[in-house]
Amino acid sequence: MIETSKPSLKFWVVAGVGLLWNLLGCYNFIMQTNPALLETLPEAYDALAKSRPGYATVAFAVAVFGGSLGCALMLMRRAVSRPFLLLSLLGVVVTMLQALWAIGFAPEAASVAMVAGISLAVATYLVWFTHRKSGQDLLW
Repeated sequence: MIETSKPSLKFWVVAGVGLLWNLLGCYNFIMQTNPALLETLPEAYDALAKSRPGYATVAFAVAVFGGSLGCALMLMRRAVSRPFLLLSLLGVVVTMLQALWAIGFAPEAASVAMVAGISLAVATYLVWFTHRKSGQDLLW
């Protein structure tokens, strides 16, 4: 008989909130790739999205869709969530660096920098959380 430990409430909260955060990122990605919806965004986001090079768009997609898949796999208690969350973190880093490079540190860009910082913190925490749990049980 195989014994599996039940995940804690913290595990479910982290995975669930991570999934919601990344799904909001997917929605944001779709909004920023739709020219009609792009006009409704604040000026700093509009300028950033219009000037984003292809590699940064790919990194943005990897960040949000990889993070969503990683968190969904986490909720299914699959250890394969770890590489997806790590790829998501790398996508966040590339996207964030390109955004900060493109818009600089002007006062009107503060909201972009704040969201980038929160995204980096969430992605880093998800990677740390899954790697911290990896030594305890293959399936969580």
